[in-house]
Amino acid sequence: MKYSDERREAILKKLLPPHNRTVAEVAQEEGISAATLYTWRKKARQA
Repeated sequence: MKYSDERREAILKKLLPPHNRTVAEVAQEEGISAATLYTWRKKARQA
């Protein structure tokens, strides 16, 4: 499944304050793998 840039950004924001959710929690909630979420986070940090 392809996610839009906006959707990826919204999902990644759940990892930041004030939410501070874990990768595992967000991945399970969104139905994506933790590896995918780590990849998105890495790419966002490099941008």
